[in-house]
Amino acid sequence: MHDDISRLSGRFDPHRLPEFAPDRGLWPRVLAAHQRQVRWRRWQRGAGLAAASVVAGLALWTVQPPPQPGSLAFQRESQVLEREWQNLAAQRRAPAAELARVRVIDASLQAAYDRAASVDELAPLWQRRNEVLRGMIAQLQAPEAGVAGVTRI
Repeated sequence: MHDDISRLSGRFDPHRLPEFAPDRGLWPRVLAAHQRQVRWRRWQRGAGLAAASVVAGLALWTVQPPPQPGSLAFQRESQVLEREWQNLAAQRRAPAAELARVRVIDASLQAAYDRAASVDELAPLWQRRNEVLRGMIAQLQAPEAGVAGVTRI
């Protein structure tokens, strides 16, 4: 044992190390293993991003309240009135002041939806929008009659 210690305490000679001749197929196997790891990591990142987007989508879906049943009828009526107005406006000159009132109401509706307003707040806004559209339609249908009605916002 003493001989082993004295032999190890001498100077290091790298020429005394055993020679290692790797197998010819070692380097291609190392590269293939590395490529598999890279592909696996990419797949994991893609799967992680997909899972995160699904979770985010579900979170947004549950946060957004479904359309309120009371305001749906007003929305449908508003769509019908707007189409009717657009058809008439294409034939005649549309009043810009009334159109500005619709835009103001639309901005109020958007703000209400952004803060998740209740039906009690949305329904009157939709009613006002429909009243303005009805007034615009009446004005386009009978322009010689002057102002068809007074619309209040």
